[in-house]
Amino acid sequence: MSRPAPGLERRARHGLARLEPGERRWSDGSRSGIVKTAVALVLATALPLHLAAQPADVKLTTLRSAAGPLPFSNPALGVKGTIRPLPGDRFEVAVFTLDEPIVAEVRQFVLVSTAGVSYEPVAVGAGPDLIFPLECVPLGLQVGQILPSDAILAVKRVSATSVTIDAGAGVTVAFVYELPEGAALRTFRLPGGRELGVVP
Repeated sequence: MSRPAPGLERRARHGLARLEPGERRWSDGSRSGIVKTAVALVLATALPLHLAAQPADVKLTTLRSAAGPLPFSNPALGVKGTIRPLPGDRFEVAVFTLDEPIVAEVRQFVLVSTAGVSYEPVAVGAGPDLIFPLECVPLGLQVGQILPSDAILAVKRVSATSVTIDAGAGVTVAFVYELPEGAALRTFRLPGGRELGVVP
Protein backbone atom coordinates (compact mmCIF):
# COMPACT_ATOMS: atom_id res chain seq x y z
CA MET A 1 0.00 0.00 0.00
CA SER A 2 1.39 3.39 -0.94
CA ARG A 3 2.21 5.86 1.83
CA PRO A 4 -0.31 8.68 2.30
CA ALA A 5 0.74 12.17 1.40
CA PRO A 6 1.87 14.35 4.34
CA GLY A 7 -0.97 15.80 6.30
CA LEU A 8 -3.63 13.27 5.33
CA GLU A 9 -3.67 11.71 8.78
CA ARG A 10 -4.59 14.17 11.53
CA ARG A 11 -6.06 13.82 14.98
CA ALA A 12 -9.74 13.91 14.16
CA ARG A 13 -10.71 14.74 17.72
CA HIS A 14 -9.26 18.18 17.19
CA GLY A 15 -11.40 18.97 14.18
CA LEU A 16 -9.53 17.22 11.35
CA ALA A 17 -10.61 13.93 9.84
CA ARG A 18 -8.29 10.95 9.56
CA LEU A 19 -8.44 9.76 5.97
CA GLU A 20 -7.67 6.10 5.59
CA PRO A 21 -4.50 5.53 3.51
CA GLY A 22 -5.35 4.22 0.07
CA GLU A 23 -9.02 5.07 0.41
CA ARG A 24 -8.92 8.73 -0.52
CA ARG A 25 -9.26 9.28 -4.26
CA TRP A 26 -8.75 12.63 -5.94
CA SER A 27 -10.55 13.07 -9.25
CA ASP A 28 -8.13 12.41 -12.11
CA GLY A 29 -5.33 12.49 -9.52
CA SER A 30 -5.06 16.22 -10.13
CA ARG A 31 -5.47 18.96 -7.55
CA SER A 32 -6.07 21.51 -10.31
CA GLY A 33 -9.00 19.45 -11.58
CA ILE A 34 -10.60 19.64 -8.17
CA VAL A 35 -10.18 23.38 -7.95
CA LYS A 36 -11.64 23.96 -11.41
CA THR A 37 -14.69 21.89 -10.53
CA ALA A 38 -15.16 23.56 -7.16
CA VAL A 39 -14.74 27.05 -8.59
CA ALA A 40 -17.95 26.57 -10.53
CA LEU A 41 -19.78 26.45 -7.21
CA VAL A 42 -18.14 29.52 -5.67
CA LEU A 43 -20.56 32.27 -4.78
CA ALA A 44 -19.52 35.78 -5.68
CA THR A 45 -20.26 37.31 -2.30
CA ALA A 46 -18.54 36.53 0.98
CA LEU A 47 -20.38 34.92 3.84
CA PRO A 48 -21.87 37.46 6.27
CA LEU A 49 -19.74 36.36 9.20
CA HIS A 50 -21.34 38.93 11.50
CA LEU A 51 -24.23 36.46 11.71
CA ALA A 52 -22.02 33.71 13.09
CA ALA A 53 -23.17 34.28 16.68
CA GLN A 54 -26.87 34.40 15.86
CA PRO A 55 -29.19 32.12 17.88
CA ALA A 56 -29.91 28.92 15.99
CA ASP A 57 -33.40 27.39 15.83
CA VAL A 58 -32.08 23.85 15.54
CA LYS A 59 -33.68 20.46 16.18
CA LEU A 60 -31.77 17.21 16.61
CA THR A 61 -33.48 14.57 14.47
CA THR A 62 -30.99 11.67 14.49
CA LEU A 63 -27.96 10.63 16.55
CA ARG A 64 -26.12 7.39 15.94
CA SER A 65 -22.73 5.87 16.71
CA ALA A 66 -20.39 4.33 14.14
CA ALA A 67 -17.39 2.28 15.19
CA GLY A 68 -16.23 1.64 11.63
CA PRO A 69 -15.42 3.73 8.57
CA LEU A 70 -17.87 6.16 6.99
CA PRO A 71 -17.98 6.61 3.21
CA PHE A 72 -17.94 10.06 1.66
CA SER A 73 -18.28 11.43 -1.85
CA ASN A 74 -18.40 14.95 -3.23
CA PRO A 75 -18.43 15.24 -7.04
CA ALA A 76 -17.89 19.01 -6.90
CA LEU A 77 -14.57 18.51 -5.11
CA GLY A 78 -13.73 15.35 -6.99
CA VAL A 79 -13.19 13.39 -3.77
CA LYS A 80 -14.38 9.94 -2.74
CA GLY A 81 -13.30 7.55 -0.03
CA THR A 82 -13.83 6.81 3.64
CA ILE A 83 -12.97 8.33 6.98
CA ARG A 84 -12.07 5.95 9.79
CA PRO A 85 -11.92 6.64 13.53
CA LEU A 86 -8.58 6.28 15.24
CA PRO A 87 -8.06 3.11 17.30
CA GLY A 88 -10.10 3.37 20.48
CA ASP A 89 -12.38 6.04 19.03
CA ARG A 90 -15.85 6.08 17.51
CA PHE A 91 -17.87 8.43 15.35
CA GLU A 92 -21.11 10.11 16.38
CA VAL A 93 -23.27 11.21 13.45
CA ALA A 94 -25.71 13.95 14.43
CA VAL A 95 -28.40 15.16 12.03
CA PHE A 96 -30.05 18.53 12.67
CA THR A 97 -32.94 20.33 11.02
CA LEU A 98 -32.69 24.11 10.80
CA ASP A 99 -35.99 25.94 11.16
CA GLU A 100 -34.36 29.26 10.29
CA PRO A 101 -31.50 30.31 7.99
CA ILE A 102 -28.11 30.34 9.64
CA VAL A 103 -24.53 31.32 8.86
CA ALA A 104 -22.07 30.00 11.41
CA GLU A 105 -18.69 28.46 12.07
CA VAL A 106 -18.85 24.68 11.84
CA ARG A 107 -16.79 24.44 15.02
CA GLN A 108 -19.59 26.24 16.90
CA PHE A 109 -21.63 23.03 16.68
CA VAL A 110 -19.92 21.30 19.59
CA LEU A 111 -20.60 17.91 21.15
CA VAL A 112 -19.85 17.88 24.89
CA SER A 113 -19.21 14.72 26.90
CA THR A 114 -20.25 14.10 30.49
CA ALA A 115 -16.60 14.70 31.40
CA GLY A 116 -16.89 18.22 30.02
CA VAL A 117 -14.68 17.59 26.98
CA SER A 118 -15.75 19.40 23.79
CA TYR A 119 -15.53 17.82 20.35
CA GLU A 120 -15.78 19.72 17.07
CA PRO A 121 -17.07 18.20 13.81
CA VAL A 122 -14.64 16.42 11.50
CA ALA A 123 -17.10 16.14 8.59
CA VAL A 124 -20.31 17.84 7.46
CA GLY A 125 -22.96 17.41 4.80
CA ALA A 126 -26.60 17.81 3.86
CA GLY A 127 -27.37 14.36 5.28
CA PRO A 128 -25.64 11.33 6.81
CA ASP A 129 -25.07 9.90 3.32
CA LEU A 130 -23.78 13.22 1.95
CA ILE A 131 -20.93 13.98 4.35
CA PHE A 132 -17.42 15.00 3.38
CA PRO A 133 -14.33 15.68 5.55
CA LEU A 134 -13.74 19.32 6.40
CA GLU A 135 -10.12 19.15 5.30
CA CYS A 136 -11.30 18.37 1.76
CA VAL A 137 -12.76 21.89 1.41
CA PRO A 138 -10.21 24.06 -0.47
CA LEU A 139 -9.24 27.38 1.08
CA GLY A 140 -11.32 30.31 -0.16
CA LEU A 141 -13.89 28.24 -2.05
CA GLN A 142 -17.57 27.83 -1.23
CA VAL A 143 -19.11 24.50 -2.14
CA GLY A 144 -22.85 23.90 -2.16
CA GLN A 145 -25.13 20.89 -1.85
CA ILE A 146 -28.67 21.22 -3.22
CA LEU A 147 -31.35 19.31 -1.36
CA PRO A 148 -34.50 17.82 -2.96
CA SER A 149 -36.41 20.77 -1.51
CA ASP A 150 -34.12 23.11 -3.53
CA ALA A 151 -32.67 24.46 -0.29
CA ILE A 152 -28.88 24.87 -0.34
CA LEU A 153 -26.21 24.04 2.20
CA ALA A 154 -23.01 25.96 1.41
CA VAL A 155 -19.69 25.20 3.07
CA LYS A 156 -16.69 27.52 2.85
CA ARG A 157 -13.15 27.31 4.21
CA VAL A 158 -12.21 30.78 5.38
CA SER A 159 -8.80 29.86 6.80
CA ALA A 160 -6.78 26.82 7.77
CA THR A 161 -8.80 26.49 10.97
CA SER A 162 -12.14 28.07 10.02
CA VAL A 163 -14.97 26.53 8.00
CA THR A 164 -18.41 28.12 7.78
CA ILE A 165 -21.82 26.86 6.77
CA ASP A 166 -24.58 28.91 5.15
CA ALA A 167 -27.90 27.09 5.25
CA GLY A 168 -31.48 28.05 4.52
CA ALA A 169 -34.59 27.28 6.54
CA GLY A 170 -35.59 23.64 6.42
CA VAL A 171 -32.11 22.41 5.56
CA THR A 172 -30.89 19.16 7.08
CA VAL A 173 -27.27 19.23 8.26
CA ALA A 174 -25.26 16.23 9.39
CA PHE A 175 -22.14 16.61 11.53
CA VAL A 176 -19.66 13.84 12.28
CA TYR A 177 -17.75 13.89 15.56
CA GLU A 178 -14.93 11.64 16.75
CA LEU A 179 -14.55 10.80 20.42
CA PRO A 180 -13.27 7.94 22.60
CA GLU A 181 -15.32 4.75 22.53
CA GLY A 182 -16.13 5.01 26.23
CA ALA A 183 -17.10 8.69 26.26
CA ALA A 184 -20.68 9.40 27.36
CA LEU A 185 -22.58 12.26 25.76
CA ARG A 186 -24.05 15.16 27.70
CA THR A 187 -25.19 17.88 25.34
CA PHE A 188 -24.69 19.79 22.09
CA ARG A 189 -23.57 23.40 22.30
CA LEU A 190 -24.87 25.44 19.36
CA PRO A 191 -24.00 28.84 17.86
CA GLY A 192 -25.02 31.59 20.28
CA GLY A 193 -24.37 29.35 23.30
CA ARG A 194 -27.66 27.45 23.36
CA GLU A 195 -27.47 23.84 24.53
CA LEU A 196 -29.44 20.98 23.06
CA GLY A 197 -30.04 17.54 24.58
CA VAL A 198 -28.56 14.45 22.97
CA VAL A 199 -31.90 12.62 22.77
CA PRO A 200 -33.70 13.29 19.43
